[in-house]
Amino acid sequence: MKYKKNQEADVSSKEIFGNPTLCAQFLRDYSELPMFANVQPEDIEDVTERYHLFREVEFQSDTVKKVHVREQADTEAANIYILSLMEHKSAVDYDVTMQILKYMVCIWENEVKEQETAENQKAGTRKNARKELRYPPIYPIVYYEGSGEWTAARHLKERIMLGELFSAYILDFMYRLVRTQDYSNEELLSREDAISLLMLLNKIQRAKDFQEISPLPTKRLDDILQRAPVDVAEIIVSAVRSLCNRLNLTLEETTDFIRKVKGGNMGYLWENMEKMDIQLERRNTAEQRQRAEEAEKRADEAERDANEQRQRAEEAEKRADEAEKRIQEAEKRIRELEQEIAK
Repeated sequence: MKYKKNQEADVSSKEIFGNPTLCAQFLRDYSELPMFANVQPEDIEDVTERYHLFREVEFQSDTVKKVHVREQADTEAANIYILSLMEHKSAVDYDVTMQILKYMVCIWENEVKEQETAENQKAGTRKNARKELRYPPIYPIVYYEGSGEWTAARHLKERIMLGELFSAYILDFMYRLVRTQDYSNEELLSREDAISLLMLLNKIQRAKDFQEISPLPTKRLDDILQRAPVDVAEIIVSAVRSLCNRLNLTLEETTDFIRKVKGGNMGYLWENMEKMDIQLERRNTAEQRQRAEEAEKRADEAERDANEQRQRAEEAEKRADEAEKRIQEAEKRIRELEQEIAK
């Protein structure tokens, strides 16, 4: 079985953010917006399909949520809606700001049409609707599961030539970056919810990553799994299956892990870490064998090159001896001619 880098993570991300319970947990835990501190699953409306292929912009692994914000004392209105755009990345995307901008324009254009329709029906004139219209705030979030640093620009103006010089005349915004590797295992586990458990699982991209994780308290893991609703538990099981695939476990080992997790025993993964170590040893052995073969191949090539150089040196030396011999014969002939002339 070959290791399929990030493939399983890409598939499961849409399931994760498509689930209202997990989405609400994610916004509460990682948005860093106070108005999302108490957001509940029933406050979230998935409007991704509304913008699907809107003006040739396609939302692939990305999701658009309309979040109903409960009463806030510091907001202009008692109840407002915020459109939250969440984009998943498994590798650094250097054009992500432009991609997000396209999404934002699509969302605003569609919202404008909806607001104008509602205001026209209420006020009876398009003029009044346009005057009172306000674009809804959009909160862009990039969720990054890659193991490397995120090196893409966070501000749009950083991607525009002479962005600082023309800063007063160009649109600029930044997005919130949530990178799984920025959170320790204990930080994630301390949230004690399913989204953080999934982020913990998605941090593990290779067998070596699993080996480096300190043993976690199995009871806390089991409690998170057992408290999760059925639909969320199914997503966790799917994430465990993806993890097994990434770690190159056999079908029998994967089936064993899935059976235990479905039974509510999440800690079984960490209790049987040695199975993961076996996979690491298998991979290390294969890699060491490959490196040894490559080293032997390089040694053979080096020896072949050395033999060729030695042969060329011997041939050059032979030619030099022959040239020296011809010079000596020529000098001898010259001396003989000089003697004959002298007679």
